[in-house]
Amino acid sequence: MSEPQQRDPADEEHLSEGEKHHLLIWTSLARGDVVSLQGNNAQTYGGIIESKTSDGLIIWIRDELNDRKLVHVRDCRSVHVIQ
Repeated sequence: MSEPQQRDPADEEHLSEGEKHHLLIWTSLARGDVVSLQGNNAQTYGGIIESKTSDGLIIWIRDELNDRKLVHVRDCRSVHVIQ
């Protein structure tokens, strides 16, 4: 019996237009960008992007208290670049 294939979130073929737009914004984020993220739980996070994975799907942000947070693209409903 074969394993079900996992879809790569970067593979845009199966995504709606809204999801494609969100993914394009997300993967274009760069170190030093100041962002506001709305999580799937409706909580808002903000901070400066410290680093991200090579595929751009995971970022680490530092908030105003200098706490570091890992965020995956699937954890966020929206992202806005402030600076």
